[in-house]
Amino acid sequence: MKVTHSLFTLSAIAAALSLATNVTAKETVHHNQHSKMTAEKLATKLVKEMTINERLSLLVGPGYGVDGTNALKSVSGTAGYINGVLNSDSGIDLPAAVLSDGPAGIRIDPTRDDDSATYYATGFPVGTLLASTWDPKLVKKIGKAVGQEAYAYGVDFWLAPGMNIQRDPLNGRNFEYFSEDPLVTAKIAEAEIDGVQSQGVGVTIKHFVANNSETNRMNVDNIISPRALREIYLRGFEDTVENADPWALMTSYNKVNGTYTSQRYDLITQILRGEWGFSGLVMSDWYAGDSAVAQTKAGNDLIQPGGTNLVSGEAQLSALEAAYEAGELDEKVITANAIHIVTQMIKTPSYARVTPSNTPDLDAHATLSKEVAEAGMVLLKNNGSALPIASGTNVASFGIAQYTTRKGGTGSGDVNSDHVIDIADGLASQFTVDSTLQSLYSTWYTNNRTTESDSLGVSTTYYCDELSLTDAQISQAAEDDDIAVISISRVAGEGNDRTATEGDYLLSEDESNLISQVSTAFHEKDKKVVVVLNIPGVIDTASWRDNVDAILLAYMPGQEAGYAIADILSGETNPSGKLAQTFPMDYQDVPSASSFAGVDTDGDGTIDTNYYDDGILVGYRYYTTNDVEVAYPFGYGLSYTKFAYSHPVVQLNSVGNKGKKGHLKLKVTVANTGDTAGQEVAQVYISAPQNGLTKPRYELKAFAKTHTLRPGGKQTLHFTIPTRWLASFDAANHQWVVASGMYKAYISPSSDVSDIAPLTFRVKKAVIIPATEGALDLPAGIQTNATGGILVP
Repeated sequence: MKVTHSLFTLSAIAAALSLATNVTAKETVHHNQHSKMTAEKLATKLVKEMTINERLSLLVGPGYGVDGTNALKSVSGTAGYINGVLNSDSGIDLPAAVLSDGPAGIRIDPTRDDDSATYYATGFPVGTLLASTWDPKLVKKIGKAVGQEAYAYGVDFWLAPGMNIQRDPLNGRNFEYFSEDPLVTAKIAEAEIDGVQSQGVGVTIKHFVANNSETNRMNVDNIISPRALREIYLRGFEDTVENADPWALMTSYNKVNGTYTSQRYDLITQILRGEWGFSGLVMSDWYAGDSAVAQTKAGNDLIQPGGTNLVSGEAQLSALEAAYEAGELDEKVITANAIHIVTQMIKTPSYARVTPSNTPDLDAHATLSKEVAEAGMVLLKNNGSALPIASGTNVASFGIAQYTTRKGGTGSGDVNSDHVIDIADGLASQFTVDSTLQSLYSTWYTNNRTTESDSLGVSTTYYCDELSLTDAQISQAAEDDDIAVISISRVAGEGNDRTATEGDYLLSEDESNLISQVSTAFHEKDKKVVVVLNIPGVIDTASWRDNVDAILLAYMPGQEAGYAIADILSGETNPSGKLAQTFPMDYQDVPSASSFAGVDTDGDGTIDTNYYDDGILVGYRYYTTNDVEVAYPFGYGLSYTKFAYSHPVVQLNSVGNKGKKGHLKLKVTVANTGDTAGQEVAQVYISAPQNGLTKPRYELKAFAKTHTLRPGGKQTLHFTIPTRWLASFDAANHQWVVASGMYKAYISPSSDVSDIAPLTFRVKKAVIIPATEGALDLPAGIQTNATGGILVP
């Protein structure tokens, strides 16, 4: 290869982009606002100056725990690096890029050898809670804060947000994800991405696609119909790629229809890049797939973490080098993948030679974390106005979870924060807490807590059995105190799925007994009982909710958990969160209940196949279409005030008139008819004509949240629905179709639209949007039902 020493070195490119050593975050962001074409052109020129081995080195990480080639800094505890290139002969000086885990904050080590400084990051609320705010503007603030911390600590790419659909409550990683619905997933992800990338740091949306369980996740084959993939599992990614321009995307561990996602050319190159126009870099999950060559040919640009693949035992860089030498890997493919990578690398702080300050504003971010936690907590029940509790009230606090408070889940989604406010301390900050009970629980916790590392050895968690109290102790509390608060927590994390058993999806025997005992004693005194759920996702509530007066779903609310919970309980903050997933009456009612566990198809004793028999009827789509009663519906959440909707109107309907560029616009006026200031989330559900494709009864297509409305206050909310979101996927003809005919639109406070009078609008002419023929086809012999559910062989 001919080498030109001066034209396109890193210094020349830096000059072209007006970069300088020790630039500020603002200057880096300004640089990152250069056109994608400019970055791509510069990257193309740079890559062409590289030797083939240098290009290949870009395509494979340096190995787990190994600093990347030409790393300007070593950030302890990060997930990995993208190798740089340093060549004195050609003058190339491309710094390595630093990758950090997410999605609840920046995951790095809080301490370093021979360094007295600390490097804590903010433990923000988990993804499920962010989605429960239904507030993209607020979530964007979280993104900005995460981006600021990443920038301060020398991180170039944040390995988040997680965008997988919560197909089943038992997925161990659901807390990292947003929702059972692709629209909510897309809009919350887009807001967070906009925030992070506004700070000059890239995001990596993941896991592409259908990483909906953790059992044998590195090998399992998910058999999913093309229709379900398109309408449910890919749709959020598609909208996000088109609207938020993420710098990077991570493929998933699992196979889809027989092939690892990281090795599917149709998924990565034809759909992601060809149909959607993705211009970022594509990286694998850590040790994913079984062939570096197959991943590279498919368009998976970057293989992480490098070194030896744990599944195949393959030395990945060596495999690529051997394939190139044998003529099995074309130089054009290597070059194209390298250009994708370098195009994003030259946007990073490392490329700009930014010196990390290591001083993010953790105090301001703690305040933001608490604000968002409160905005996403969901009040599930509040009979007899049990809540709010007046400040200074005598509170009997029960449950070991008041000490084992979970800010987030385990695994790569954990964050090393400098503190976690537990529920006990939160309650004590606003109420007069029963000191006798507190002494019993505190002593029990100190003497009986155990420490356990997660299955990946990434994070450490305290556990403690529930304290058994006597009837006399509980009765005395009922005599002395004004109200009971029972805290219940759960842990979940990467690498393991949950189970539909006691102590997990179901209450443990000790928890059930505690609720029964406390409720009996306090109700005999005509006093209220409140349950706080500090949990990663859906659990059973139907079997015990009638025993208590109020239920606050706090999820995993980040490091300020206790203070945020206390603010909701006291009424300092009026709850405005709503469910981004359905709480069923019974786990067996879940549409994937019979298939989620997977099957052992080859008889080796390991789960290796998941048949997605629920098709497009995931979550509320199933319950509403089949009239299945639920405990709490998707989109549901109570407030301490009341709201009324009026004057719903279809403002504009250009669907069918402008092809795929048309829109539907609606509006509604929301009024606070209660006596407390609060916010309301209004949701738009659309019922479409069947016209040859069997569809759900209705689907969420838009939502909006009011600002804080004072009593008597009103706000008109506006909704815009692009034509594309009204389309269903016709797998037989490889196309999206917006059917002609009459549609109904329900503007509702939840997915229960039974009391809502619909608006109607007509699409006069069907809209057809072509898709790649044959992409994501099912294996031979696999059949589906009318809604894309797999008919299990």
